[in-house]
Amino acid sequence: MTDRKHLKRALLLTCLLLTGVRCEKEAVFLYHRLGEDAVLPCTKLSSSNCSLVTWTSYKGGTVEYTEEVSRGKVKADSDRATRMSLTSSCDLSLRDLRESDANSYACLSQAGINTEVYLSLLTITSASTITDLQPGRNLTLNCVLFTFYDAGNCKSFSSSFNLGWVGEDGSRLHKDSRYELTVHSHCNITLVTKLRREDDNRRWRCQVNTENSTVVFLDFMSAFLFEDPPPVQITSPAAGCSDCSGCSYLPISRIVLCVALPVMVLIVGFFTWKGDRKRAKTSAAGIEL
Repeated sequence: MTDRKHLKRALLLTCLLLTGVRCEKEAVFLYHRLGEDAVLPCTKLSSSNCSLVTWTSYKGGTVEYTEEVSRGKVKADSDRATRMSLTSSCDLSLRDLRESDANSYACLSQAGINTEVYLSLLTITSASTITDLQPGRNLTLNCVLFTFYDAGNCKSFSSSFNLGWVGEDGSRLHKDSRYELTVHSHCNITLVTKLRREDDNRRWRCQVNTENSTVVFLDFMSAFLFEDPPPVQITSPAAGCSDCSGCSYLPISRIVLCVALPVMVLIVGFFTWKGDRKRAKTSAAGIEL
């Protein structure tokens, strides 16, 4: 509750600084994943004429506001100009979200600030290489929420949300003999675990939990690309195998070789015998002549 009071005071102060008058406005908190698209709403507009609307962005910890949209048109000098547009309802559309897009945005009309939008972005990074994705190796995953105030640190209003790792069934992963969890902040958490054979193609999920619900999640899949095929157990030696003392737990390739070699020997022996017999008949016919 204390954080909400501080937030409301900050919003009113922002409105006062931008417009010079005290005003009430709506606060919207959005959570998205990097690379997604987002639509930032502009509410409580008295007119559908977007030429009366201006959008600004503000990064917490600074006092600089950037004008993104002026009088309904995207500013050409904006860093987001190629990824930004205005909808027919004057909402701000952002494509291919990046870390730098985690900001506070304000929709302004002639009456002042209508809506303050706080955009935070979720991402997963892994210190593990592709060759580490196999049984017995460690998987290290870092989940970070780039917040509208201070990316990854949650220095402001941090008690209203936190990150957590969950399994495929939705159950929360807790620190134990298998899972090592390191909480750097409410917006930065690392998972380390030793992979098992059943973890092939398993999804590891990082999710954002707010005071009332789970608002966004992001998955990482541990696909074993370099895992050796499991051995095939044979209950009896292959037919025709002269020396199969090690054939009880052989992979398929060696079993095929064990069976194929005797067959090849028999085929070669048959044709050799047939050729010798033909030569013998030819020799006998020559003696009779």
